[in-house]
Amino acid sequence: MIATINLLPWRQSQRRACLRFWAVLFSGSLLLIVGCALSYYAVVIKDNRAKTVKIAAEKMRGEALVAQKPHLLLRQQQWQQRQLRKTQRDQTRSWQPMLEGLANLLPEQVWLTTLTWQHEVLELSGMAQNFSALNALETQLRKQSFFRLGDPGETQKDALGRWQFHYRLTRSVMHERTL
Repeated sequence: MIATINLLPWRQSQRRACLRFWAVLFSGSLLLIVGCALSYYAVVIKDNRAKTVKIAAEKMRGEALVAQKPHLLLRQQQWQQRQLRKTQRDQTRSWQPMLEGLANLLPEQVWLTTLTWQHEVLELSGMAQNFSALNALETQLRKQSFFRLGDPGETQKDALGRWQFHYRLTRSVMHERTL
């Protein structure tokens, strides 16, 4: 005779084991999903905070630059003015050797009443005791290398017999290259 086996308790234990397996699998998956979501949320919050801090820092930096702008513009303007004055001083100093050379060219009977220069043009006005001194001055001006003599200006004799003259000299290109 065949013995009767009651499989009911075995089936129940197998069923509980299967339910436990699927419950652990489901709850593990759920915990993994929740953990990933929390991790992603933490990264997003951290990035947002970093962006907020960066934006605030950029805003503060921009405000600081805007606050410094007038001061920096003033400094730039002062620097440009100093550079302009330095350039003007250098240009004025560059005339000194030429003017000294011009003074050495003047005959004793000739003296200057006005001397003006602007950019590259020097204008001389003066008086000469006699016409030969005036002629000697013009000859000396043609010989020197610092200036190119332009057309002589008005020359006339005054009531005391002195010759009034006016010359316009242009700085020579050859001299410009040597500076």
